[in-house]
Amino acid sequence: MKGFVKSVKRTPFMVTSKVGMSKKSNDPEFDDYQRHFSSMEQAVEKLLKDTKAFTDAVNHLFTSGAGYASHFSVIFHPIAGEYDLLGKHPDAAHTIKSVEKYETAMEELRSVVAPELELIESRIVAPTKEFQSVMKTIRKTITKRDHKLVDYDRFNNSLTKLRDKKEKSLSDEKNLFKLEQDFEMATNEYDYINTALKQDLPRFMTLSTQFIDPLFHSFFYMQLNIFYILLEKMNNFSEEAKYDISNLPGNEITSNYESQRSDAWSQIEDLNITKRIISTSKFVQSNRAAAGPGVSRTTSSTSSLASSRSPPPSGFKKPPPPPFAASHAAPPPPYTPSNGPGSAAASAAATKKAPPPPPPLKPKPKLAPKPQFVVALYDFAAQAEGDLSFNSGDRIEIVEKTASAEDWWTGKLNGIQGVFPGNYVQDA
Repeated sequence: MKGFVKSVKRTPFMVTSKVGMSKKSNDPEFDDYQRHFSSMEQAVEKLLKDTKAFTDAVNHLFTSGAGYASHFSVIFHPIAGEYDLLGKHPDAAHTIKSVEKYETAMEELRSVVAPELELIESRIVAPTKEFQSVMKTIRKTITKRDHKLVDYDRFNNSLTKLRDKKEKSLSDEKNLFKLEQDFEMATNEYDYINTALKQDLPRFMTLSTQFIDPLFHSFFYMQLNIFYILLEKMNNFSEEAKYDISNLPGNEITSNYESQRSDAWSQIEDLNITKRIISTSKFVQSNRAAAGPGVSRTTSSTSSLASSRSPPPSGFKKPPPPPFAASHAAPPPPYTPSNGPGSAAASAAATKKAPPPPPPLKPKPKLAPKPQFVVALYDFAAQAEGDLSFNSGDRIEIVEKTASAEDWWTGKLNGIQGVFPGNYVQDA
């Protein structure tokens, strides 16, 4: 509560000093020390982040390497008795036999590197965090010094204004005496903490340099040890599996891979299971498009029937209609209504019209369904006619979709409609 009251009292002076209405003291020597200290704070924070990033990257590197080896072991060791890789592919015998050795080497490498990473945590990260906690304590002292400087300037400005006042009342004299006491107390507190910081900050920076130097050397040798372990394990594996580890350029490694791959990739692409299954309707449409424009079945049948009819001969005449016979029935006599009372009632009822039926209810206007959009997660290039190409981040309007993301959906992008894999997108 006491600190809150002081902060409220300091607020008016801080506002007026920012707009230039009040004088604010400064100490160039201390400001220089504070700039160096702020740089050290940023460097320590960055050191902690970089050390953690390095540890996570090394851990991820060897974990991924062990997973890479285990996946290859699964691929090159199918179910026993189902498929004989060595018998079917004798050229790959060296690789198949080396997979288990590689998996063992990567697992050993990960287990050996784990203690080194723990050593970085205990000998680098932990001391740096302790050093950071000391710097936080110093930062609190610097903040307190800034508050004391505000109090000093606040009382100094008030005292100066009151002293410069020509006609002073009795209350002004009382306030002057109180301000002089407050100013003297603020001056002593500010001088004490400002002098202590100017004396101790240079010493702290010198001692921190002596602390950082051995920390840097330790981190360097720990990194070197990790790289040495990696080199040693990979050399042992290459000697045991009889691999040539001579320094080859990247272009030569790529050319060796292409020559050793042979035509395996083309054979995989020719398999029916690797090709997309085209629906019957698309298959019929593609065949019709390939056949080109033609006359429909109905038109052709009609034209054939019309062509099969031969035109009548020029001398042919239709026979005249038969003459009117007297035996035909004569038309009935005209109707003459009777003048009886029954006929009058009937005519009156006929003249009185029934009331019209009520009009039907107007149908409620149907709102058009709101279009649904999805966002592309990956790039997709059309593989066949009717596919919809898009890039990562494109918004695609859904035309037709299924409940499963493993199906092919229909969408529209830039006025083009086509199908695309549902697992390449997510809801917008």
